[in-house]
Amino acid sequence: MFRKKSLNRAIQSIIAASVSASLAGTATAQLEEVIVTATKREESMQDVSVAVSALTSENLDQLGVTNFTDYLVQLPGVTAGGSGPGQNTVYIRGVASTTPNLTTAGVAGLAPNVAFYLDEQPLAQPGRNLDVYVADMERVEVLSGPQGTLFGASSQAGTVRLITNKPDFESTYGRVKIGMSSMTDGGNNNQIEAMLNFPVNDSLAIRGVVYRDDKGGFIDNVQGTVTALESARFREAGTIRSNGEPVSQRRAGMQTASAIAGINQLQDAIVASDPNVTSRPFILEAQRVPIDPTDPSTYNRITFAAADNSAMVGDDINTSLYEGFRLSALANIGDDWSLLTAFGTQDLETEGVFSADPTLGTSRPAIQRYQNEHLKDSFDNLSLKLEGRIGELEIVYAGSYTSRDTDQRVDYTDYLYTAQYLPYYICDSTVSYPEYNYGGYLATARSDYAKYVPRGACNAPDTYATIMNSLDVTTHEIRISTDQDKTVRLTAGAFFSDTELKERVNFRYPGHVGTYQWNMCTGGVDCPTNYAYEDGYASRDPFAPDELFRNDIMRTDEQTGFFGELTYDINDNFSATIGARYYSVEVDMVGSANGSFSNFAWGTDNQKFGTNISDLYDGDGSFTFIGDSRPATTITVDSSSTYDSVYAQLSEVDAYSIGRGLVVSAPNAISPNEVQGIINAVTAPDKAETDGTIVKLTLNYTPNENVLIYGTYSEGFRPGILNRPGGASTSSGYTVPFEVQTDEVKNLELGWKADLADGTMRINGNFFVVDVTDMQTSIFDPSISNLFFADNAADAEIVGLETDLLWAPENFEGLTISAAVSFLSTEITNVLIPTDDVQVGDELAFAPEFQGNLQARYEWDLDSGMVAHFMPHVSYSAESYSDIIRMNRDTIDSWSMVGITAGVSSDGWSAELFVDNLTDQRAELARNYVFDRPRVSYARPRTVGLRMIKNF
Repeated sequence: MFRKKSLNRAIQSIIAASVSASLAGTATAQLEEVIVTATKREESMQDVSVAVSALTSENLDQLGVTNFTDYLVQLPGVTAGGSGPGQNTVYIRGVASTTPNLTTAGVAGLAPNVAFYLDEQPLAQPGRNLDVYVADMERVEVLSGPQGTLFGASSQAGTVRLITNKPDFESTYGRVKIGMSSMTDGGNNNQIEAMLNFPVNDSLAIRGVVYRDDKGGFIDNVQGTVTALESARFREAGTIRSNGEPVSQRRAGMQTASAIAGINQLQDAIVASDPNVTSRPFILEAQRVPIDPTDPSTYNRITFAAADNSAMVGDDINTSLYEGFRLSALANIGDDWSLLTAFGTQDLETEGVFSADPTLGTSRPAIQRYQNEHLKDSFDNLSLKLEGRIGELEIVYAGSYTSRDTDQRVDYTDYLYTAQYLPYYICDSTVSYPEYNYGGYLATARSDYAKYVPRGACNAPDTYATIMNSLDVTTHEIRISTDQDKTVRLTAGAFFSDTELKERVNFRYPGHVGTYQWNMCTGGVDCPTNYAYEDGYASRDPFAPDELFRNDIMRTDEQTGFFGELTYDINDNFSATIGARYYSVEVDMVGSANGSFSNFAWGTDNQKFGTNISDLYDGDGSFTFIGDSRPATTITVDSSSTYDSVYAQLSEVDAYSIGRGLVVSAPNAISPNEVQGIINAVTAPDKAETDGTIVKLTLNYTPNENVLIYGTYSEGFRPGILNRPGGASTSSGYTVPFEVQTDEVKNLELGWKADLADGTMRINGNFFVVDVTDMQTSIFDPSISNLFFADNAADAEIVGLETDLLWAPENFEGLTISAAVSFLSTEITNVLIPTDDVQVGDELAFAPEFQGNLQARYEWDLDSGMVAHFMPHVSYSAESYSDIIRMNRDTIDSWSMVGITAGVSSDGWSAELFVDNLTDQRAELARNYVFDRPRVSYARPRTVGLRMIKNF
C-alpha cells in the first residue's frame, strides 16, 4: 500500500483538465497515507484508479478553508460560476457551457454536471449548491472525470465530497478555533468554531460542532443613474456590445429611430389605400406630431425619469454570516453492525451583491445598484447510515432528508439592457405603441395626416425581484460489497431520490405605478383590483400594484438507479474493473409563469397572460391559450386544430392589428409565431423522462507496490429538464424544445500514481480525452422568448493533462513542496441549434488552458520546544470564457494570487499569522454577461489575519 499525504492536488481542469493538487502535511521524512472513499470503500488514495484529490483536515486548517469558494480556489482544475455565497455551480475538466441566471436557477435551471455530496448524501441543486460551512471536516475529496456508475446523475464531469469527522470512541476531547482578519479597503472577518467529542460508553459516542463566521464586504455601491432609454427596445442593429459582439438585426430594438420611420411609412401606405381611415375618431389629439422620419430628435418628445441610487451609496456592501451546528451519534450494535446518525442545521445571511462592474474604473471593486439586496439561506439535514456484515458480505444502507429554504431580494435593473418589453410597463402607452391610437389612425383628412412618434413619459427603471425557494430532498441507497481481499470483488447497490423544489419569483416594477393608460391610474380612474391568478401553485394571492410577472412553479425530480462494479485480479500485476449503472430519471413541472399584460382596456387585471405550465405539461393532447382578459381570446386547441383555424379565430378578435399588418408586439396583437407556438403546445409531454445505461472499464497495472498505472473508459450523464416556454416558435423555424435531453460524456483516461525516492516524493497525473454530446446550455434570447430556456446546443471535445508533485526532500528536514498543473484544450465540434451564437471551434466556458499552484511549507523546532512553520503559496489561472453563447459570453481575465502563513504550535495549541492575496490582485473567479453588462465575481482583496486553535 502506498504512503502519502496529499493536498492541493489539482483536481481537474476547472472546466478543463484539473490538476490534483497535493498540499504538504507535516514535515515528516515520509509522505503520509490519505484514505479516501472514491470507490465507496475506504482505500489509500494511491491505490485507487481514479483521479482523486483530497484536502485533509490538516490542510484545511493550514489554508484557512471555511466555505465553498475557499476550497475550490485551492484546487487547480476546479472552478465555479455563480454570484456569491449559496449561489454557485462547480465545474470540472472544462465540461461547462454557462452559469444559470439567479432568478431562474432553480425550477428552470440545468441540473449540475458535478455531483456534490455531504458524506453519503447527494445535495447538488441547479445554481444553488449547498454552501456547507467547512467545520470539523475530515477531508474534502474531488473525483475528476465521470463517476456516474457509483455516484449517479450529475456526476458526468466529477464529484465533490465533503467528509465530516465521525464520533470517536477513543477518548473525550475537543477543539476551539478562532480567527480574525481585515481586508485592504474592505471590512473585517471574525470566526469561531468549537467541537466536542464524547464517548458515552463502549457502544455510543457523540460528536458536535458549532460555528459562527462573520465575513465583511469589499464591494462598494457607487453613485449612478439610469433611464429607460438604455433599454434594448431602443437599440439599433449593429450596435457593438462591450464584449465585442454586434447586435444582430433580429435582436434590434423594436422602437429604434429607424423602426419608427418604417412604421410611419407603413401608416402612410395604409392611409393611401383605406378610405375609412379618416373616419376614425381622434382620441389622442394632443399626441399628434408631424415629423421627418430622419429627425435625430425622435426621443426628445419622451421624458425619461432616472433611477438614482444616491441614497443607497455605501462601502463594503457584500457581507455574509454563517451560523450553524452539526451533531452526530455513532452506536455499535453488536460486533458487526453500527448506526451513524447526524443532524445539521445552517443559516446563511448575506447583504448586497457579490459581483462588481469592471467598467466603472474605480480603484476597488464597485457596482451601481438601485435596489436593496439580501439573502437568507437555511437548511436542515438529517442522515442515517447503517452498516454491518452478514458472513463475508458487507451491507450499507444510507438515507437522508434535507430541507432548504431561501428568501432573497435581488436588484433586477440590469434586465433593462436586454429587455424589449420593459418600457411597455414603465412608460406611457403613447411611448410604447404610438402606431396604435386605440380607436383609429389619428387623421381628420389625408392631407392633414401626421406621422406619429413616441411621446410621453418613461418612469425610472429600477426593478427588483423577490425569490422564495423551498427544497426537499429524500435519498435512499443500499449497497453490498464482497471481501476486498478476494481475487474477485464486487460492489453493487440500488439508489432512489425524490426532489421537490418549489420556487416563487415576483418581478416588481415600481415605475409601473402612474403610467398613462396601462395601469388605469390617470383621469380619475383608480388602479384595477389585482385578482388571484388561477394557475399559481405555491400561492394564489393577488399581484401587488407594481408586480408584473410571477414564476410560481413546483419542479419534481425522481431518480432510480441500479449499479455495480466488479474487479478481477488477473495476476499479481494486472487487474480489471467493469462497472455499469442503469438509471431512470423523471422531471415534472407544474404551476405558472404568468404576467400582467394588456388589460387596461377592460378595467380588470387577471394576470392570465403567460404560460399555464400545469396545462402545458399534463400530456392530455390539448392546451388552452389565454390571450388577455377578454373571453374571445381564450381558446382551447387539440390535435384536430390547425394553424389556419387558430389564426382565423384570434385574427377576428384582433382584426385591427393583424388586418393592417401592424403587428409590432402590440398589447393585444397575435403574431404568426405565437399561433404556431399555441399549435405546438398540443404535443407537449407529461414529463421529461430519461433512462439508459452507462458503463466504466478500467485496467490497472502495478509493476511494483509503489507504482500504479491505469487506463479507464467511463461515461456520465445528467437529467434533462422541461422548458417553461416550450413550443415557442420563431420566423427562422427554430422551436424551443419542450424537453431538453440528457447530455452525455465519454471519457478516455490514462493515469499514473507513483511514490518514489523511498516514499519522499509522490507524482500523480493523468491524460484524458472527453467527448461531450448534446451539451445542454441555458439561453436568454428576447427575440425568441422573454423567459430563459435551455437546449442541447452543441457537441464538444476536451483534451487535458493533469499532474501534481508532492516532495519532502530527504536532505532538507522539515521542508515539503507541492505543485500542481492543469493543461486543457476545449473545442466545440458540432452546433446542434440553428444559430450563429454558438460556433464550431469556440472554447467551452470556464475552461482555462492552464492552471497551476506551488506551495512550500517549512517546519523547524524552536529552543522553547515549540514548532515553527512558514508557508508561502501561489496559484495561477489563465483566461477563459463565461459562456458558449457568443452574445452572452465575456472573457474571464487570467489571475495569480500569492499567500503566506507563519506561526508556531505546541502541545494542544497553535497560532499563525496569514496574508491571503498578498499582492491584492483583482482575481476574476467568474463572470456573467447575460444582461449585456459584465458582472465579475472577484476573490477577496488582500486579507491579513490571525488564526488560533486550542485542543483539549
